[in-house]
Amino acid sequence: MSLNLSKKKTLLLDQILSKVGDLNFCRRIIQMLEYLNIKKGEVILDMGCGEGFYSMLISNLYDCSIFAIDNDRKILGQAERWLAGNTKVEFGRGDICKLNFYDNTFDKIICTEVLEHIPDDSRAVKELLRVLKPGGILAATVPNSNFPFAWDPLNKILGWLHLGHFNPKNEFFGGIWSYDHKRLYSPDDLSGLLDDNGFKVEDVKVLTHYGVPFNHLVLYLGKSLYTKLPVSAEVKNSMEKFKWDEEGKAKNGSIFSYLINLVFFLIKKVDSLNNREFSLETSSMAVAAKAVKR
Repeated sequence: MSLNLSKKKTLLLDQILSKVGDLNFCRRIIQMLEYLNIKKGEVILDMGCGEGFYSMLISNLYDCSIFAIDNDRKILGQAERWLAGNTKVEFGRGDICKLNFYDNTFDKIICTEVLEHIPDDSRAVKELLRVLKPGGILAATVPNSNFPFAWDPLNKILGWLHLGHFNPKNEFFGGIWSYDHKRLYSPDDLSGLLDDNGFKVEDVKVLTHYGVPFNHLVLYLGKSLYTKLPVSAEVKNSMEKFKWDEEGKAKNGSIFSYLINLVFFLIKKVDSLNNREFSLETSSMAVAAKAVKR
C-alpha cells in the first residue's frame, strides 16, 4: 500500500498504531487512509466517529479539517475528552440518515463499521452521497458475512446449523454480531449497496483472513484487564491506544508486562500472514470499499 506520507509522518503513523491491539482495526485504518488519499485543505467527514480514533489519527497526519459525527451521546462525549484541544476536529451529534449539512459539503468521507448498525442502510448511503462533493471519495468498511471460523467459532457453527446467531447486544457471546449489528455484508452486498444508491465503486477488498482463535473474546478480555481489574496506571497506559504519545510501559519484571508483550507478539505473528491481497471469496473479518460520487 502507498499512503504518500513523508518518512516523518510514516514513523508517526507507526507510533500512533503501536498500542492498537486489534490488528484487524490497524488494517482497516491503513486501507482507509490509502483510499482517502487526503490532500491539504480538504474537509473530511468522520461518520460514526465512535471514540474518535480515526479523527485523531487523520488530524495528526494531514493538514485538513475534520467533522466527527456520531449519534451516541455517551461515546461522542468520550471522543471529545480524548481529543480535547484538537483544533482540527469539530464534533457533533447527528443521525447518518438525516445529516445537518448542506449538499456537497465534504471532499472525503470515512464511514467504517457503521452501516451494519443502521436499520435502513440504503437511506444512510443516500445521505452520505448528498453531503459529498461531486468526485468526492467515500471510504467504508463493514463486517464480512463470510468471516473466518477461528475468529468466531460459536456463531459460525450456529450459522452452519441454520440456527441464526447469538444476541448481538451480548458483548461476550455476540462475536461478529456484537454491538448490535443488524446485518453482515459480502463484497457483492457492499458494492451493490453503494452502486444502487448513486456511487461509483472503484475498489473492493477483503481484509484479515488469519486471526487468533476466538479473536473477539481475546480482545474483550484484554479490554477487561485494563478497565475492570485493579492493575497499575503503567499497565493501563501500555494498553490504551489513545495514549500512544506517552511511555505507558508496565514496570520491568511485572507479570502483566510479560503477559501484554507475549499477547502482542503472538497476535502480530499470526497477523503477519495477512500481508497479502486476498481474493474476494476468501473469508475475512472485514470488507472495504472505495466509492466516488458520480
